[in-house]
Amino acid sequence: MTHSIRSLPVVLIVIGLCAVVSQAQQFPSPYPRDGARKVLENDRVVVWDVTWQTNRAPGMHEHRFDQLSVTLVGGVVRVTKGDGTAAVNTSTLGSINLVPAGTVHVEEGLSDVPQRKIMVEIKPSRLASSAVTKDVPGAFPREGAVKLLENDRIAVWDYTWKPERPVPLHLDNLASVAVFLVGGTIRSVSDGQGIRETVRADADAVYSSASPEPHAESAVDGSPRAIVIQLK
Repeated sequence: MTHSIRSLPVVLIVIGLCAVVSQAQQFPSPYPRDGARKVLENDRVVVWDVTWQTNRAPGMHEHRFDQLSVTLVGGVVRVTKGDGTAAVNTSTLGSINLVPAGTVHVEEGLSDVPQRKIMVEIKPSRLASSAVTKDVPGAFPREGAVKLLENDRIAVWDYTWKPERPVPLHLDNLASVAVFLVGGTIRSVSDGQGIRETVRADADAVYSSASPEPHAESAVDGSPRAIVIQLK
């Protein structure tokens, strides 16, 4: 009994230190914050339009979700991790970056022209999102599409619709987020919905659900370019 009583203060000290360490490791989420505008949110993603003002840091934060960024306006940002190590990162139009959930860091804009990105937070949803129609291919791969990244959660493609290269009959077999780097008008033709023309502007971020409706596409005004993030 005496031994247990003498050990009690030591145990309490250890518990107290663990609590302090635990509290020290708690960081806020990266959003919302100044310079970040929520574009959309559903059960699969949260999409933000974010600008890094020069020589302003939003504070140390922790990413709760995996995040895929798409650069709209290139720039330079200093990224300092939770352990104090820092790196200077440069981005250009269309470049992407994947930040895993649990990452702790702070970012400071260094460019004269503020860097701007679309940030796609990928929620840990495992909802069925795949649509299948016999003998009709999925949206990707397709001619002219460049695969930028793929893992067990997403596949990312860089694609430009060109008037001289129509997209053959296909279906949107996976839900996706398309971030338009260059705007334009896309015509979609299907049996179920007929002919539709959709105008996209630079920096548009659009969520599309999976659909079993086969359709063909073509550019009818300009050459729209988008980074398409397919959600598995």
